[in-house]
Amino acid sequence: MLERTPRVDAPRPNALSVDVEDWFHDESRPAGPARAEELARIEPRVARNLSRLLEIFAAHDVRATLFVLGDATRQTASLVREAVGLGHEIACHGLRHRPLAALSREEFREDVHRARAMVEDAAGVAVTGFRAPCFIRRSADLWALDTLAGEGFRYDSSYLPLSCWSRAARPLSPDCGPFRLPSGLWEFPLPLTRVATGHHLPFAAGGFVLRALPFSLTRRYLRRFNQQVGPAIVYTHPWEIDPQSGKLDGTPAYIRFFNGVGRRRLAVQLDRLLSEFRFAPIAEVYAGELAQSASAA
Repeated sequence: MLERTPRVDAPRPNALSVDVEDWFHDESRPAGPARAEELARIEPRVARNLSRLLEIFAAHDVRATLFVLGDATRQTASLVREAVGLGHEIACHGLRHRPLAALSREEFREDVHRARAMVEDAAGVAVTGFRAPCFIRRSADLWALDTLAGEGFRYDSSYLPLSCWSRAARPLSPDCGPFRLPSGLWEFPLPLTRVATGHHLPFAAGGFVLRALPFSLTRRYLRRFNQQVGPAIVYTHPWEIDPQSGKLDGTPAYIRFFNGVGRRRLAVQLDRLLSEFRFAPIAEVYAGELAQSASAA
């Protein structure tokens, strides 16, 4: 039985988020995403994995933001509607998990428009939040935020430079916290923490760190972020809890390792995380900030 540490009673809870996509929504192999003939042989696993995550959240009385991929609604529509009834927030994760670097501005606008319609149809509620597939990795892709504002979104939660292991990566705001654009759109970035080497690292962001590294690391840096900045946004994926979710043929070995390590222990890691810290959906955690946008409109 796990030894539990009392929950951290921060002034505001952290935000818990799930990028709802299946194991084959993957851009990491040189040959690109799954082809039609591959999709015909693929076993979808997103519904069973999302259901398992929701059971873990329910056991801790925790609600989250689900960034749902349009393509994933084919398998998860009823589950997404059920999640709405349980108090989870539904947001958009794009159409087919194509990263910003692969899209023109017009292609991105069309992608977002179509994806949002599919997610809203599945959920039965309006969708006002967005997270880009593969995150916003570099400042050169920040043009996407203007597109989101033009499409009527209230917030984005995408900024996480994946070159963060290099000293070149920097937060977009001085304290690594949220900021509001002139358009009125809020950016709620994933948490970066500056360490002694000068790097800004995502030790409090969840994902690989939560799944594969000692929980003490997440605990330490999440508490530090709460003390120095405020609420942090933690993320995971349904495939991260499933050791049987594979990778597409031709995926490099290092990607297979990076995405595979720690899946058998993620349920335990989540149990500890949700026991020790308070969490809520993004729109609830940042309700005050979003109210500013609404009052200014």
